[in-house]
Amino acid sequence: MVLIKIESLSQKELEHIAVQEGVHDAASMSRDELIETLREIYEDESDDSQMGGEDNIQRKFVTWLTDYRGEGSELTSLPGVVDLPDLYNETSIHLLTKNATWLYCYWSIANFDREKFDAAYSSYRFLINVRLFNDDEVLDSYDIDISDSDVEWNINVNTSALHAQVSLVLVADEKERKTLVSSETVDLVSIYWLNHRNEISGNEALLRRELSLLTNRDGYILPSESVESIVQCIREEENL
Repeated sequence: MVLIKIESLSQKELEHIAVQEGVHDAASMSRDELIETLREIYEDESDDSQMGGEDNIQRKFVTWLTDYRGEGSELTSLPGVVDLPDLYNETSIHLLTKNATWLYCYWSIANFDREKFDAAYSSYRFLINVRLFNDDEVLDSYDIDISDSDVEWNINVNTSALHAQVSLVLVADEKERKTLVSSETVDLVSIYWLNHRNEISGNEALLRRELSLLTNRDGYILPSESVESIVQCIREEENL
């Protein structure tokens, strides 16, 4: 939570918090009256709490501004607070790295683009094209079928590629294929131990430390493609 001093809040913010605390005539009160009224409310509550004093008053005072978890409809009266649209007026796609084996992408298709597609084609659908590549070589490229209502996707990565990129593709009348927009290229997370397996396989203490948190109480490795790849490499070397 970001701690905000009472005195730094605007008149509108003070009125908003006062209304949430049941002060019915907040709109007619002056700034000083609002501050004093809310101080009294939170001072009374602090008497029954384990943490009293000004710090507790300050924290309670800004709860509605910093820790709000409701639907948000009553927050639009605050300055600078607006409802986010369900869709943005731009066709775009974005890609994020979650960890060494998973990517996350999300996209938006503008309504005016959909209207153009409706007028131009008898049928069309969308798909996500995934490209995994090094600086000078494409290691993998494949399509993911998506439904018209999809706006996000988790993508599993199981290659030694250095970079990834996704594109939003239009397939029209099952004949024409057109890339609408592509994401920025993201750098994939390098799995250090997969590339240094000799080091970990030759050091029992290091192997035990690194894998201990990834095993269950029966000693078996928890499901993890990264760990399974490392273990498989070690087994292959032991059999040589």
